[in-house]
Amino acid sequence: MKNLKKLNRGELMKINGAGNCTGCPTGGYGPGGASNGYMYSCEDYNVLPSRCKSCVLVSSECFSSSPQ
Repeated sequence: MKNLKKLNRGELMKINGAGNCTGCPTGGYGPGGASNGYMYSCEDYNVLPSRCKSCVLVSSECFSSSPQ
C-alpha cells in the first residue's frame, strides 16, 4: 500500500468544504449543552446553517439513533 501524506487541519477543512466559516460560532456542541461541559447543545447544532455545520466541533452523541 502506498504511503499517503498526512494532511494538516487546514487542508482537511478545505476538503470538507469548511473554507467559509465567517460568522459561524465557535465552541463544542454536545448533549446537555453547558450543563455537561459543552458550549452549545445538540439542538443548537441542528439549527445551524449547513455551511456552519462543517466548521464546528460536535459530539458523536448528537448523531446517535437511540432517543435521549
